[in-house]
Amino acid sequence: MLAEFNKTKTIAYALMFNILLLLSSVTMLIGAVSEVQAAVVNQISVIGNERMDSDTVASYLTIKPGSSYNNGDVDESVKRLFATGLFRDVGISRRGKTLIVEVDENPTINEVFFEGNKRLKDPALRSSVQSASRSIFSEETVLSDVETISNAYSRVGREDASVSYEVVELSNNRVNVIFNINEGDKTKILSIQFNGNSAISDFRLKDIIKTKESNFLSFIRTNDIYDPAKIQADEELLRRYYYNHGFADFQLISTIADLDPSLNQYNIIFNIDEGSLYKFGEVSIESTISGLSVDEFYDELEIRSGSSYSARDVESSINQLTNAVAARGHAFVEVVPRGDRNFQTGTIDVVFLIDEGPRVYIERIDILGNDRTRDFVIRREFDISEGDAFSQSGVKRTKARLEGLGFFDRVDISTRPGSTPDRVVVVVRVADKATGEFSIGGGYSSSDGAIANIKFSEKNFLGRGQHFAITAGLGADDQEYRLAFTEPYFLGYRLSAGFELGQTLSDTSSGKAYGTNSTTGALRFSVPLTDHLAGGLFYSFDSSDMTIPSSLIDSTDGIQGNNDVNSEISAAIAPWQGSWVASVVGYSLVYADFDNPKTPREGVKATFNQGFAGVGGDATFLKTVASVAAYVPLSKDVDIVGFGRVRAGHILNLGSSGSYRVLDNFRQGSHDIRGFDSYGFGPRDPVTDDALGGMTYFNATAEVQFPLPLIPESAGLRAALFADAGTLYDVDSASRALIAAANPTASLSSIDDNSFRASIGVSVIWDSPFGPIRFDFAEPVISKTYDNVRRFNFGASTSF
Repeated sequence: MLAEFNKTKTIAYALMFNILLLLSSVTMLIGAVSEVQAAVVNQISVIGNERMDSDTVASYLTIKPGSSYNNGDVDESVKRLFATGLFRDVGISRRGKTLIVEVDENPTINEVFFEGNKRLKDPALRSSVQSASRSIFSEETVLSDVETISNAYSRVGREDASVSYEVVELSNNRVNVIFNINEGDKTKILSIQFNGNSAISDFRLKDIIKTKESNFLSFIRTNDIYDPAKIQADEELLRRYYYNHGFADFQLISTIADLDPSLNQYNIIFNIDEGSLYKFGEVSIESTISGLSVDEFYDELEIRSGSSYSARDVESSINQLTNAVAARGHAFVEVVPRGDRNFQTGTIDVVFLIDEGPRVYIERIDILGNDRTRDFVIRREFDISEGDAFSQSGVKRTKARLEGLGFFDRVDISTRPGSTPDRVVVVVRVADKATGEFSIGGGYSSSDGAIANIKFSEKNFLGRGQHFAITAGLGADDQEYRLAFTEPYFLGYRLSAGFELGQTLSDTSSGKAYGTNSTTGALRFSVPLTDHLAGGLFYSFDSSDMTIPSSLIDSTDGIQGNNDVNSEISAAIAPWQGSWVASVVGYSLVYADFDNPKTPREGVKATFNQGFAGVGGDATFLKTVASVAAYVPLSKDVDIVGFGRVRAGHILNLGSSGSYRVLDNFRQGSHDIRGFDSYGFGPRDPVTDDALGGMTYFNATAEVQFPLPLIPESAGLRAALFADAGTLYDVDSASRALIAAANPTASLSSIDDNSFRASIGVSVIWDSPFGPIRFDFAEPVISKTYDNVRRFNFGASTSF
């Protein structure tokens, strides 16, 4: 019993001793932890830094001298130093009352090189990557640059391009970064297919979208590469086309881009559901606004019962109604269309409901993506600004205006909530495009030889939305130079103002009977009256000087009399040797509504211009010019487009015989009736064969454009058959009398000529990678023996 008691007592003592030892250890550990948690340093020492001074490194720390810190502060300080991207390694420790911060700085990039790149040049790649000379090397940044370069190659059709990098260490903690690029082959588009279309042909749909199939010109084209963003834009183009041509139920079900790895080519498939074709049924207007009579607003509508359904016309009607109601004091008006389909009759009844919309104001307008175009060029297209009432129709109208400028590949306008429920932020996203153009045209004349016309223009000059153009016409005897500039928002108003300067030289070196030197200038102003109609005022000044070779001057009658009729000068022209000034003031009206101003398929343009000469100067007359041109699609199955144009002009002499020259007549040629030379038809002197021109003209053009058979649509080649006809006549009585007096026995039938001329021909139109190129071959079918013929003309232009 005693032994067991002693044994138990020994175990109890041992257990108590162990418990006391454990409690002592815990106490010492808690004290140590408390000491760490409550640690205080008197100073911070930074070692390993070469470029950055110690104070800058210390500024990133959460630990400060004289303040307590714990392990969490150490971890946070390490994270902050790494987050700067300036260091490869960081360590923090304590020696007594000193905090030691040891860093290993990332090297500085000495130079960035690109190897193996041909399709994308060094400047383009260098501007897209973040790694740059004299910046701090970061592996994370370089890896991001590798992805950026790969994406850049994908956008230019190089899906299988591969990019790697290497780092070459130099002295003084510097490195060179080398991006090694294997561009691979161009990823082409083998085919573009449409499934589900029956009313609209594949040819027409392929023409609508911007993406094209690859062909023999792929080595210089960029529109035959797969780009998801461009495909989305093409989807929107398809929707717009169908919605604007009667297919209100159109759906784009899916778009499939199938890559064939063996060929490195895409097959693009658009699966669509056209739906039914509709016309407008009953059109009405309703209003919930007290005291507002809807009857007075029907004239604002762009749609009429029985016409083909068009979402564009509905949108235009909404804008017109919104503006008209707002002008009557309802700033927050909201116009909502409601369409009721009648499947049996194939019509859509449309009701426009005018209601008081929510009171929402614009807090801010943000503009993104305009790398070249200035902000103010975009902002001035808004009728609303920060602080104004928000209007959805106003935003849509602005979007249409921005698209109409021709400065952007893409325009998107969206909204997001503002700082308060009654505020919104309007976000405008655009993508700049090339707006410069270089064009060249020419032909060959049997009388003047080769003729060339060159033009350089920029419609977004310096990103300020201004238009600048220089043109030159060069021939054997004639040279013409023009400079033009237009400011579309003069003094900050939607008032276009511009000027033109010109010089025309015509010499007698190749036997011409007379030469002219003309200096011209013009000032013009234009203001939009509606979305499609503009009115303008202009003033022009023309100072010309005509010279006659001394060999043609006869001391008795002023004209040398010889048997070489081709070397004599017309008696109607000779009296005007010397200087002459025409000072003209006038006005113009222009109506234009095209689906695409550059390559129209549908639309109309009409112009009317009238100028009065007599505001000073020597001339006194009234000149009137008018024209109407229209494009009409002729087939839904094939992209066949009809083009028609009618032009006319008349000059009314308002003064005596001494205030009007025959040189001021209209003169016409290949620009009016193809197949004829400049000054090629119309009244002529029966003896000297000089072109006299006329005071009245009419001409018309009919043309049918169509794709060339057996040639892929994506090649951009089209053909046209055309017929031109017109007449130029009416020589003033004083000029006729001068010719009759100088040549009493000559027949004056060529002076009194008012017969029509006509030509037929064929054109080849190529939408080339360099810009549109057109070749015209014309054959006169109605002409006179004294007309001058030019059967061939060409013109080309390119954007930059």
